[in-house]
Amino acid sequence: MARDQRFRLLFTRDTEPMHNEATWTWVLLGFEFVGITGMWLVGARKWWGWGMVLTGSAPWLAYAIVFNKPGFIVMSVIWITTHSRNMIVWRKHASVSTIADRAPELIAA
Repeated sequence: MARDQRFRLLFTRDTEPMHNEATWTWVLLGFEFVGITGMWLVGARKWWGWGMVLTGSAPWLAYAIVFNKPGFIVMSVIWITTHSRNMIVWRKHASVSTIADRAPELIAA
């Protein structure tokens, strides 16, 4: 057996790239950086930060489906629902606050 094959079998269970959990851990880690960046933007009061958090949560649902993890499916749906709701609420609030901030300008015109 070739050295690279032994290395690959040591860290993965399957030779298909997206059908092994080792590959998924790196994919999910990358999306977590997207989610963390989104949370940073939420802290800066940017409504679209929730969109980034939502993007970072979506791959967990795919992971749960691919590897048949029902608890993860439920958890992912709950997180995606929560992030979607927050994004919608923050977006509405951002629109209202923008109009409220500009009210003196609109009245003076």
